[in-house]
Amino acid sequence: MANKKKKTAAKAAKLSPTMFKVTGVDSPLKVNDKSQKLYYFTAKIDAEKARKVATTEGADVLGVSVANATAAKPALKYDFYCTYDATLERKFLRSRKQELGVNDQVKGVLVGKEVVTPGKGDDVPGNSVKLNVIELFETTQKDGMTLDGLTGGPAREIEPLLKGPGKKTTAPAWVKKNSISAGPFASVDKVVKAVSNIAASRPSDAKRVVLQELNFKELNGFYVPTYYVKVTSGKKSKTMKINAINGKVSVQV
Repeated sequence: MANKKKKTAAKAAKLSPTMFKVTGVDSPLKVNDKSQKLYYFTAKIDAEKARKVATTEGADVLGVSVANATAAKPALKYDFYCTYDATLERKFLRSRKQELGVNDQVKGVLVGKEVVTPGKGDDVPGNSVKLNVIELFETTQKDGMTLDGLTGGPAREIEPLLKGPGKKTTAPAWVKKNSISAGPFASVDKVVKAVSNIAASRPSDAKRVVLQELNFKELNGFYVPTYYVKVTSGKKSKTMKINAINGKVSVQV
């Protein structure tokens, strides 16, 4: 059995001259995002408590007393977060010049099926042959993070909540029925598209991309209930965000 596995691996790793063809179009990026899952949380804090918290915290942000701050009716929305773990596998060809020194008595060199005539060396003393070497590279890159769908930045501070209890699985139909906070990365599809666009950038020195595959080993979307409350004092105002699960307060940027 062990010998059979070795033979199979050797066969899979065998290279052929056709793989080193530098002309033609690049291989398109293949994306595997079948691992995606969607979750949502239900609110544990009611709107009235959110309004009171927003009034207190908003007054502090505005630099006024609570008596001089007025909070509007809280609007419940769902902020989107995404955790993903992706691997990009790529094979590409690179061309480079290689100069090899030869004896002065050498009149020709057979390289593959091509005869190369020696000439005066540029970087080596005496005579040399200049070869055009085609190299096949195989690279693997990994990327992963917890992403804030509203900003596109990392959201490590919310990871304990996302990994904790209380989430329920959901589907796109649920998303359409609820108010989702707007953002450039406010859905799994938008995150996949953004990561794919970055992954599709070919190496600057590549002659041709032979293979490129982006596999999402983990791809989870989370909808977290959040109250948006506008707090006003005179001509000044701020919109406060109250996490409807743990009551954490932040200011909408």
